[in-house]
Amino acid sequence: MSEDKVSHNIVPGIDDMEYVEMFNLDPAVAYTPKINDAILHKVYDDNIAHYVAEGDTPEEAQMKANKQLQIGKRTVGQAKSKK
Repeated sequence: MSEDKVSHNIVPGIDDMEYVEMFNLDPAVAYTPKINDAILHKVYDDNIAHYVAEGDTPEEAQMKANKQLQIGKRTVGQAKSKK
């Protein structure tokens, strides 16, 4: 991790820029609290695409992806409260 920049993702030891590169995120979210939301929403979009590809309707896919998004938000919230 860069010495002059503080990562805000919830995984210790992983630099925010690693997530930016891994998920093709806007680099502007790195080293800001917005990184976790950007990750969650990228995974949400990927989940919808996955569920549709598996045969779900777009509505079913959104419902399933939304459930996963809510779980992810709780996980992020819990991790932040422990810091």
